[in-house]
Amino acid sequence: MRHRRHTEITMPSSAVRMRGRQLSSGPEKIPPQQSPLAPHRRTERESVSIPFRLRTYEKEVSGSTQDLSPHGLRIMSDTALRAGTPLTLQCSFGEICYLNISGQVVFCRTAGEGTYATHAIGIKFAAMREWEENILASALQALKQNPATQGQSLLTILVSKDTMAQEAAKLSPTTPALSPFKGRKGEQGQRAFNPDPNDPAWVLDFKHRIEPYWKAILECRLVQKASAGTLSLPQMRAWIIQLYPFIETFPKWIALNIAKTRDPVSRGYMIDNVRVEKKHAQQWVYMAQGFGLNPDELYTVEPLPEVDALTHWLWSINTQGTLAEAVAATNYAIEGVTQGIAKLTIRGFPHYEGLDGVHLDKKTYWWMEAHARYDDLHPLQALEIMKLYTTTKELEEKVTFATRRSLEYLLLALETCYTHFQPHGEREASVATPGSTQFRRPVRVH
Repeated sequence: MRHRRHTEITMPSSAVRMRGRQLSSGPEKIPPQQSPLAPHRRTERESVSIPFRLRTYEKEVSGSTQDLSPHGLRIMSDTALRAGTPLTLQCSFGEICYLNISGQVVFCRTAGEGTYATHAIGIKFAAMREWEENILASALQALKQNPATQGQSLLTILVSKDTMAQEAAKLSPTTPALSPFKGRKGEQGQRAFNPDPNDPAWVLDFKHRIEPYWKAILECRLVQKASAGTLSLPQMRAWIIQLYPFIETFPKWIALNIAKTRDPVSRGYMIDNVRVEKKHAQQWVYMAQGFGLNPDELYTVEPLPEVDALTHWLWSINTQGTLAEAVAATNYAIEGVTQGIAKLTIRGFPHYEGLDGVHLDKKTYWWMEAHARYDDLHPLQALEIMKLYTTTKELEEKVTFATRRSLEYLLLALETCYTHFQPHGEREASVATPGSTQFRRPVRVH
């Protein structure tokens, strides 16, 4: 398994998880009086201190924790630990609760000289879920309210020995992370799939096979007319309303795959992606309001069957598919092509300013601007995860199919929104798919 440069590393947890901060290299020299924590974090933590035992492969060290919070803690030890070292933390908070938490060394800084040297070790808790963080926060609050309970508590810190932990321990801030393939962008925002000599042969074939589907979305009538500002206002509003349930559930699909990851880099990518995507449903509402829509229209929409099919497909592949298939269908296909859609669509926004009920303020642009900017990175990182977890010929075909099917369903949803809400009565709608496949269906426009 190949690891490349990354900005965030997270570790698995059997009981409690949360996001940590970027790792720093260690050990490094600092003056004895310097605190390794920012002032606001120090203020948050300093009131709770419980006994700890640190067990390494060679010895056991005991003492009292410093700066303990739901995010992590600091300890002083005469034993140094490398930044990135994976840990298992067994927490016994008096009679309040007992938790097993995975953690990781964030820094190890030396204070003092010679035989009197000690090490300030910063530890973060890894990938904590919200409800688990609440439990830990409640336990710490109880310890603050009853200082006597702090002395009855014990934190046992073990250097992890499981396979995943050993793999993560080898990672450092200079380890190469998930690296993107170098593709140029063609006109109209679409990605041109230039061959990357570092990609295996199946990836080059994969890119070639999905390119027509990718291109078909960016060239579909809804996207092109929205980009030119010639899509009718009813159609513009309709597709914003129809796609809201899809936008709102998108981070939930990504979250389903966190438990499937077997390496800390991929897990960190998933967790960070969920954090970012959680903001986008509200940004979509802001965009709808800019186009004169009431948010209740989004919250109560009954999507057309062809639009709803996209949502059902992504639920299916993310719950039943492998990690490689799910990432291909969700992070690579949908997030990847969304960048092109956003870059094109946002060009047409000024044409709608001043129309009936339309007022495009700064918030109206947030969703499109965000996806036109950062979604260039997520699909590239997703491709690296796909390469790591696609280990058989059968999986190569499944990954290609999952990517293609997501693009097919997205195209179907966009074409349906375009035809169903045309302003000229009932007509025969034609939906084309890449290649020669085409199907027709009657569509009634209200």
